[in-house]
Amino acid sequence: MSPDGATATFAELDQQTASIAGWLAERTEPGDRVAVVADNSLAYVQLYYAVPRAGRILALVNQRLSPAEQAAVIAAADPRIVAGDARYLDELPGSLDTVAFGSPEWASEAVAHAPYAGPESDPDDHAWLVFTSGSTGTPKGVLHTHRTLLAAVRGSVEGRQVPEHGTYAFPFPMCHVSGYNILVQHSTGSGVVLMDRFRPGEFVAAVNAHGVTSCSLAPTMLHSLLSRLEDAGDEMPTLKSIAYGSAAISADLLDRATRCLGVDFHQGYGMTETGGNVTFLGPADHRSGDPEILRTAGYPHSRAEIRLLDETGEILVRGDQVMAGYWGVPDAISDGWLHTGDIGHLAPDGRLTIIDRAKDVIITGGENVSSREVEDALSTHPGVDQVAVVGLPDPYWGEAICAVVVPVSGQAPAEEDLIAYARERVSAFKRPRHVVFTGALPLTPNGKVAKDQVRALAQTERAIPNG
Repeated sequence: MSPDGATATFAELDQQTASIAGWLAERTEPGDRVAVVADNSLAYVQLYYAVPRAGRILALVNQRLSPAEQAAVIAAADPRIVAGDARYLDELPGSLDTVAFGSPEWASEAVAHAPYAGPESDPDDHAWLVFTSGSTGTPKGVLHTHRTLLAAVRGSVEGRQVPEHGTYAFPFPMCHVSGYNILVQHSTGSGVVLMDRFRPGEFVAAVNAHGVTSCSLAPTMLHSLLSRLEDAGDEMPTLKSIAYGSAAISADLLDRATRCLGVDFHQGYGMTETGGNVTFLGPADHRSGDPEILRTAGYPHSRAEIRLLDETGEILVRGDQVMAGYWGVPDAISDGWLHTGDIGHLAPDGRLTIIDRAKDVIITGGENVSSREVEDALSTHPGVDQVAVVGLPDPYWGEAICAVVVPVSGQAPAEEDLIAYARERVSAFKRPRHVVFTGALPLTPNGKVAKDQVRALAQTERAIPNG
């Protein structure tokens, strides 16, 4: 079910995608891009399947970008057609060939067209062009083939042990690679309830209205959901499991969620370039309560290999689900291994721990400090609701550690108390030298804390150094 109330059975979805594929085959050539810029909807799901079915490439455009940013991404993809919601299409350059969902052309021509009767695609044909968040610069287009997407789906079904015939709630934007979860659920015969964005009250209502049994949430979403449940006293009796990922989770938040919800938890680690998750930490590990295990990202599924780069500890991934390349840079995986940009640790039994993004490791006074380690320490303070840690340029230290804190309402701690609290839990050189308070942390569309925006905020509001 989509946010506008539209529904389709699997048989109906198959018929609809076959018709749209037939319509596309008349208007485009094999290998052409078809871009989509829209909120989550049944029509969006139809394009997930129809465009690759016709041998074309679906280019996913973030609808939350500004019109100028959307136009730049679309120009990079160079599509023959741009489909989506009229309110977004109306803001794009008039030279583009567009079709709006719900328009007469879409309803009477695309969805009502004769089914596609062309040749089947080759497994190595390009299927999706997914653009990264662009948090560190211009978004990069990640090319996935039928083979890489199918490998990602199969890996998640195995690694997460996805049950059959459930009902799954999806609150992420479909322009993000997390949309592969829709394919995962469909592959097990499960229904999907779409939300156009995550709002705790609406999420609870959707879970209860549709008997949702599982969902995926970013830690920031889980935090907001728990606050809603605690404040309103809501319950979700049908919900059995939550898969979290997209960003690191604090031990305090996970413990709070376990006590409040009483459901199974799954963790996954992956990225746009892997088409989905490559490691998984399952319910049994979560139920163990072992803090050492819960700090890890779990084990790779049987179709993925992981190793660390000796010099830096960077995580490398190899397997069928790794992207074909970047748009315009097809040989980006020349040695067969994807360089993730994440720093990690591999235990002898193969369990992976994510230490930090390489770009989020702070070098202060010649020492490397994981921002995540400092965040984990500060998140246990009773006056801290949320926290993000960044490095700021400093003439003496090189980088000074700055904590950007969302305080608990009515309990904002003093800056010096937070610094002292951190010093009791991490080495002295890892303690923050600045604390900035804010009402909310900036987030990317997929629920991650936008560290570039946090860094800009901290630089503008930075406090006076402390020792």
